[in-house]
This record gives sequence, structure tokens and C-alpha cells, in this order.
Amino acid sequence: FNGLRLLVGGMLDEKDRMLGAIGHDLRTPLAALRVRIESVEDDTDRARMADTIDEMSRTLDDILSLARIGRPSEPATEVDIAALVDAVVEDFRDLGAPVEMADTPRVVRSVRPALMRRAVRNLIENAIKYGGGAEVSVMRDARYVRIAVADRGPGIPEDKLAQVFESFTRLDESRNRESGGVGLGLALARGIVREAGGEIVIGNRPGGGLLAEILLPTAS
Repeated sequence: FNGLRLLVGGMLDEKDRMLGAIGHDLRTPLAALRVRIESVEDDTDRARMADTIDEMSRTLDDILSLARIGRPSEPATEVDIAALVDAVVEDFRDLGAPVEMADTPRVVRSVRPALMRRAVRNLIENAIKYGGGAEVSVMRDARYVRIAVADRGPGIPEDKLAQVFESFTRLDESRNRESGGVGLGLALARGIVREAGGEIVIGNRPGGGLLAEILLPTAS
């Protein structure tokens, strides 16, 4: 057993070193491309190139983050979940995105703040892209701290709800290349939430739209 433990630990360490090298080797040419496109005279072409580079960078970040789930470097700390979610909502509001958040009392739980913000951000981004806006709330009951993100979009066919959590899955009915992304957002969010001991539940709303909930057990 001890020999197997050391072997597995060594493999995980090697994986982390490999991911670090991959991230460095890919980010360097992306940064170089960002500098070079400044010489492109056509504003439209330059903007499109910049958007493509940004999308590649976000995809790289998502892939590396997903691969590192289970071995995070950030320690868990006691955080006011309502304040954490409100800060993410404010970031979207600053960009002019249609995001609303209900008034929520203080709800404290131990999480990894940067990762949990990433999970909440991914859910809100989905609601904005595919539902036209997001309605966010944080609640607490005897069992769970609930972070709910709802929209009024077309929803997802019931027989395909489970597929949205699979890596690189993009449903044709509600997603197209113009909206960006490669289908890692929900997979990454679920990995983050599960690492925190919780779960993500997604379902269609009775009045139309989609409801995504992060369920964190009340006790860390």
C-alpha cells in the first residue's frame, strides 16, 4: 500500500509539472501573437484576432484548472458566501451585463474563494449567453447553502440535461460558435463544487428558462 501511495503521488506530481510546462509553453506564443496583431491596420480584423486569442487563453485556463481539480494550491478559508457571490455579480454589472441579485443575509462557510468565484462566474456567464440575463440568489436551510442562478432562456431538453456536465460538450440547440467557449464551463464548475463537498443541480424552470444551483452542505 505504501509503495502504491508513493507511486500515485509521484505520478500526480509529474502531472502537475507537465501542466505547468504546457501552460507556460502555450501562453508564451499567445502573448507574442497579442503583441504582433497590434501591427494589423484593419481595426475589424485586429479585434477579431484579439477575441480569438482571448478565447484560446480562456480555454487553456479552463483545461489546466479542470486538470488540477483535487490538488488545489489555494487553502480553504471561512468566507461570507453572499459577499463572494455579490462581488462576482458586481463584476458583471460593471460590464453592463443584465444580472440581478436578491438581498441575502450573511452566510459563512469554508471554501476556496478563488475557485468558488470561478464556479459562480461560469454559471452566470452561461445564463447571460444562453438565457439573456441572470437572476442570482443565496439561501441557507438546515442542509445546504444554495447559490441559485436562474435565467429566462430556452432551457435544455430534459434528455440532455446530464450531458451539459461532460467536458467539451456544447448542445447545438442552445449553443453556437458565435457565443464562444468549448464546453468546459459546467464541467469545471462541477469539479470545483464537488471538491468543496457539494454538488451542482440543473433543471428547467416551470415558467421557462433554466435554474442552476450550487448546493454546499451547511457543515464544511
